[in-house]
This record gives sequence, C-alpha cells and structure tokens, in this order.
Amino acid sequence: MQFLHPELLWLAPLVALPILIHLLNRIRYRRVRWAAIDFLLTMERRAVRRARLKQLLLMALRILLLAAAIGALAQPILRGGLAALLGGSRQVAVALDASASMSASGPGGSAFERGKEIVAQTLDDLPRGARATGGTFTQSYHSPFREPLQDRAAVAAVLKDARLTGGRADVPRALRAAAESLERSGGGGTIWLLTDLQASGWRADEPGEWQLVRQALQQAGKPQIVITDLSPGVESNLCVAALKVSPAVVLEGDSPRVTATVELRAKSAGHAVANVALYLDGRRVDARTHEFREPGKADVVFHLPALKSGSHAGRLELSPDALPGDDQHYFVLNAAARFPVLIVEGAPSSVPFEGAGDFVKLALQPPESRLGERSFYTVQTIPSQELAGTDLSKFVAVVLADVPRLAPEALARVSDYVSAGGLALVFPGSHTDTAAWNESAFPGIRFQSLIEAEGEKRIALGAVAPTHPVVATLPAEGLDRVLVAKLYRLDAQGRPADTLIHTERGEPFLVRTQMGRGKVYVFAVSAQSDFSSFPFTPPFLLVLHRAVHTHLVEAAAPLSLPTFTELKLALPPGAHLMLTPDRRALPVMRPEEGDVVFTDTELAGIYRLVAGTVAPEDSEAAPPTAALNVPSQESELDRVDAATIQGLLPQASVSYLSVDGGATSLGQGTGGQTAASTFPLAVLAMAFLLGEVLLAWTMGRPSAAGKQE
Repeated sequence: MQFLHPELLWLAPLVALPILIHLLNRIRYRRVRWAAIDFLLTMERRAVRRARLKQLLLMALRILLLAAAIGALAQPILRGGLAALLGGSRQVAVALDASASMSASGPGGSAFERGKEIVAQTLDDLPRGARATGGTFTQSYHSPFREPLQDRAAVAAVLKDARLTGGRADVPRALRAAAESLERSGGGGTIWLLTDLQASGWRADEPGEWQLVRQALQQAGKPQIVITDLSPGVESNLCVAALKVSPAVVLEGDSPRVTATVELRAKSAGHAVANVALYLDGRRVDARTHEFREPGKADVVFHLPALKSGSHAGRLELSPDALPGDDQHYFVLNAAARFPVLIVEGAPSSVPFEGAGDFVKLALQPPESRLGERSFYTVQTIPSQELAGTDLSKFVAVVLADVPRLAPEALARVSDYVSAGGLALVFPGSHTDTAAWNESAFPGIRFQSLIEAEGEKRIALGAVAPTHPVVATLPAEGLDRVLVAKLYRLDAQGRPADTLIHTERGEPFLVRTQMGRGKVYVFAVSAQSDFSSFPFTPPFLLVLHRAVHTHLVEAAAPLSLPTFTELKLALPPGAHLMLTPDRRALPVMRPEEGDVVFTDTELAGIYRLVAGTVAPEDSEAAPPTAALNVPSQESELDRVDAATIQGLLPQASVSYLSVDGGATSLGQGTGGQTAASTFPLAVLAMAFLLGEVLLAWTMGRPSAAGKQE
C-alpha cells in the first residue's frame, strides 16, 4: 500500500488511547465489599453485562474513529488505486501527452501506449457517478468534448484511438485547456496529466504562460492536479541536430554534399556508435559510422549522385535507440535546370548593346561559352509595354532597365510580385521619367537631381557595406575601376533602406530596400556605358550574380520544417490532395481568398501534393512538397523536478504517481482539494464519530429500571 503522506503514519500509536482510557477507568476506584450491594449486583447482573458490552463497543468506535482519521490524513493509494485517487472527484479531465518524446520505449512498451492502457483501465474503474473528459496534447490540447460527460466509455475510446505525433509538448497550454473544460461543467474536480515530464515541454522559463495557467485554475475552482510519470528512463539518445546541403542553390547535374550534424545526448559519460544511412528518392545512397566516446556533436558527410531537375525526397536514418521518435530526419532537395530572369527594356534597340538591358543579359547569361553552359540563369527580354500582361511569378528576378514610367497595371503587377517575395533590380537611364517614378512611389526610393562629373573628371566609388554578401569583397575585385560620369541622387525619404555602395563623395550608388517579403535593388546609374564604366567592370557581373543568388538562398524553400508548421501552397485551379507520411490522402481546402494553408502536419515525414485523386499506394511517385521533422527539443533528456513544479503551481494541490503505482505529493496549496482517496475514510470517520456520540448519550441516560426505582 502507498501513501501520499506516509509521515503522518507516526500518529498511528494514538489509536491505543481509547484502550488506555478504558483501562484507566477500570482502576480508578478501589473495590470495597458491602453485603447490601452484593444483593443488588445479583439482581442486576444482566444489566451490568449489557453496560460492559456498551463500554467495549464505545472503545472500539473510538479506535476506529482515530484509525480512519489518521488514514484519511495519510491518503492511502491501494493497488490499482489511481481510480480511488480520482474517484472522489465528481469530474476528471484527462490530458495525455502525445509528443514525440513519448515514443521512448521501456519494458512495458512505449510511454504513449502505456499511458493509453492506464487511462482505459482507470476510467473504467471510476465510481458510477463520476464524469470524465479527455484528449491529447502537443503544442495544443485536442479533445472532441467541451466538458466532462457520464459516458466515460466514449472518452476511453477516443483516447484509445489517439495517435502519437512528432510535435513538441506544451504542458501549460494543456493545463489551461483542461481547466477551461472543467469550468464549463461547474468547476472543481481533477486534472489528470499523463506525461514523461520532459523539461522542455513545461516552459518553466516563461512566467507569463504559467500566470495564465494559475488564473485558469482559479476560475475552474482550483481542481486537483494528478501527474502520472510515464517516462521509461532513457539514459542516452542519438539524433540529427542539423542538416546542411552545399551548394545552397542546386542545379541539375550537381552532386551536392550533405553534412549531417549528429548529436549524442546522455545523462552521464559514456560512448555510443552512430550508424547513419542516407536515402534519396527511396533508395539507399550511402552509409557512415561515427563512434562517440562522450556526449557531443559530430559532422557526418555524404556525397549525393548527380541530380536531375525537380524535387527529391531524402532522409537520414539512425540506428534504433530507446527514443525512436527522432531516429529519422527528412529533407526535400530542389534541383533547378536554370533560374529564369526577366529583363524589361525601357528603350529596346536592334543594335547590339544599345538596348538598356543588353549588358545585364550578357552578365547573367554569357553566350557560347563554358561559363554560359553552367550559368544559373536563363534570360527573357520584353519591352516595357508588355509588362502589364506578363506573369512574373515564374521569374526569380525582374530587371527594370531604363523604363520611362510604370503604367498603373504594370505598377500593380510589379508591386504584387515583390511584396509576395520577388526580387527587382532597377537601373534608371536617359529615358527615365523621374517625376512619374517618384509619383508611383515604387519602390520608395526617389530619383532626385542628376549629378554630373566636372569636365573630364570622373567620380570614383568609395565605401561599401562591409558585411553584406553582395558587396563586401568588391574593393578587392575591381571596384576602383568603376568611374561615373553622371548619376541620379537617390533619396529614401526616411524609408528603411540600406546603402550598399557610396561614391567617394558620399552619394548613394546602390541602395537596397525591403518591400513586403521581397527586395528591391536600386542603382544610381544606367546599365549602359553612357552613365559610367560600371557595365564593363567585374563588379557589375559580381553584383548582379550575387544579388540574385543571395535572394535565391534567402527565398529558397527550407530543407525541412518542424512538425505542426502550416504549409502555404500556391495551387492552380482544380481539386488537390495532400498525401501524408502515414499514407492518408487529405483534401486541400481552398479559401475564398488568400493562400491555401494546409495545417494537418502533426507527423514527421514527407508530404506530397497531387492534383485530383490518387491511390495511397501511389504516393511515393508523387513529387515531394515539404519535409517535416521532430523539433530538436523533443530529443532532450532533461526532466522537470518536483521543486520546479511546486514553483510553477504554488497554490495548487498536486499529486505525483509513477507508472508503477507509487505515489507522492508535490505540494499542497491553500484551498486545494485533498486527494480523492481520503473521501471514503473521512466518511467512515464521521460515521464512527456519530456512532460514538449516540452510544455515549445512551449510556449516560438513566435506565427504565432506575426511573422506576
């Protein structure tokens, strides 16, 4: 038998007090023989025997009263007594941890499956009048029930069918949701939290969250909190802490290098062998082994074969350990044939290099050369009149070269493109209508007066942004060869903007500004030779390539995302399905306006988007859309301790039960309920007290015979 307060059992000797009092009463008076009384005793022998029986019964009632009272204070938990602990509450809200760390396995199976078994058994053992509600929690609490109900079998069935997720636990949010459920049913009762007590899920370093929890518990009538520890006690764990692919922008035919950072987490010093296998598009590509002599991190490097253009699904698989939820790490790698760039010509010309964008096209896509064959970019050129009718979403960058003005339709199209995450590069020129550009307010950088060099003297370039990847190395790469004959004065007018290159006199030469999710680079000179020697120098090619490449890296879809991340999708018309890692085909709901958002991402693995309907067995043939992985916090082995829980819930009645049935108290706040197992003992104590009072009263009344005498 277990007790929540075993220290109170030291009061057990008090049970002997009634016996001691009885014995003392028997020796209080000295016996004196008297002839007359002998006669009376003979006449009343039956009454004396009845009085002795009542005295013994009174002593027994007092013993039982003290025993029941001490037992109620110590709060016994009988074998299988979790139901007894919960049974005294008229309502119970179950919160079962479904985070990835609950995949940890022990002798009785995984922590999650063990928790489901305990819940089913305990709900069935609750007293007939008790109501229950229940759900699972990760980053939020999921339950189909708004409040506790009498049909506990329905609650048990929901929890029996619950699935383990790849998400991170959020204990304070689960406690708040459970408290709100009890509040809807009148308040009070018990919140039963089944978890592995992983420290990261308790968010102990966020006092604001726990203030909300305490308020929710107060409003719910201060329900008791019972915590069942389901952790099997994992001592070490291997996981993939990070993944990097080089180069960051992959082209068709490249053989990227994959660097996996593998980490050994352990509670004590020790060593382990990590067997890491790399799979790509369902095939095992390579395998590596690393021996850890102590906890820490190590990089494991793989080389992929030459890739075809398109999306490729990959995964890293670690040798199985006691925490299998993080033994696989998924990623999606996109290889492009080329990246399309659109050049909008403000003054087209049939004469080579008279057009405003000719030098830009030459820099991005050199003709008939080895460099041209490996160029990242394919260039399309259109006159500015066609801009309004061109779909810009398929281009990685749009270059506006000497465009006189932007018509309203063209302005709206370019603004929407950049705000959605696109990249625009603006070169003014001799045809630029600065007044029209400034009136359009795109891109927020105004073209002021034209500055011209004096006579034959040219303006040189000076300082550059020392840490920006586009320009930081230009001083050593020929920036001093750029000589400017004339340039526009650029003015951001207080708008957030970065000046990446200055002239030697301090005027802005290249300015970058953020516009929505995209960026705009504005040059102070033309992309032709009439303004400067810039198009003939290496910095011209370097700036263009680095600006577009940096944007590609920043805007590229991540290799992977944590579970429960919303996937924003740009879909063409028609029905679409999302194929999940567990081979479910879920319809993708299209809102009336805005992006399509898919939220059912609770499982780690590869998600694939298909048009129309497709059989789940054909899911591997569908192109991958996104890879989701278990958050790194779920690989941690740190556990929250009793002192931390007491500090987070100082005014709550918190009881702790280990998975094997052991019970302790983590703190008893003022106003909190006692454990439900005290209820029957307290009722017995009150019954014994009432019986003792009635018996003592009857013993104190004069008998009928005495009245007659």
